[in-house]
Amino acid sequence: MTESYISPSSTCMEKCRTLVCFIAGILTYRNNFEDAANEIAKRYRHAKIVMIFPYGLANGKQGSALFRLLTRQLSQAGFDLVRDQSRRVKEASHIIRAHAANVERLILIGHSAGGVIAYRTGLELQEHYGAQQIRVFGVGCPKFYLKDIPYNEGFTYITGQNRDRITQIGSWRKPGSKIYKGKPGREIQLDFNPDHQGWRFHASYFLKSSWADANETFRTNSEELIAKIYELCPDH
Repeated sequence: MTESYISPSSTCMEKCRTLVCFIAGILTYRNNFEDAANEIAKRYRHAKIVMIFPYGLANGKQGSALFRLLTRQLSQAGFDLVRDQSRRVKEASHIIRAHAANVERLILIGHSAGGVIAYRTGLELQEHYGAQQIRVFGVGCPKFYLKDIPYNEGFTYITGQNRDRITQIGSWRKPGSKIYKGKPGREIQLDFNPDHQGWRFHASYFLKSSWADANETFRTNSEELIAKIYELCPDH
């Protein structure tokens, strides 16, 4: 069941200029995006920030209950990877429309399988509800077949410098297909905390996760990520 809440980091609640929606993948906890939401609040003056969990929350789950949740979520994510529509896309679309009245800009930021949901939800909002000014960011998400459509110009794919297993899944183009021959408008590789490897790296894109670079400059994952998103979609 899709769950959602408004982040306390929001800088606006009514008549907001910008709506930023973080869309989670599997095995995600309630506070996973709050460090990034805090960075959003520093840059966007009139932004409502909404957290959406299409696959549910992992909070309070452990042992066999956590394993059952993971099994169910993996099945759902596999379905969403190959289907253009799903119940989770419909539910995310409904949640976003409930918050998006009169906003000038809609930013969808999806992590892992949530990146697939973010892309397809944005497309549904544009095609069926006339929503404009949509920017979609897929962070550490699997690749999936894309049609060659103008909407892709607003889709940015972000990965890190370390090999992330999830980003090795799938492809943008379907060999031999005249329909699925698209690609994201931008594909960007950022530097994140080099101490994180494997699944820790995949889980840490949105966390504070601080480190010092070769110039002894203090940096954090959440700041690096949101700074890039703001660069591409500034608050004019």
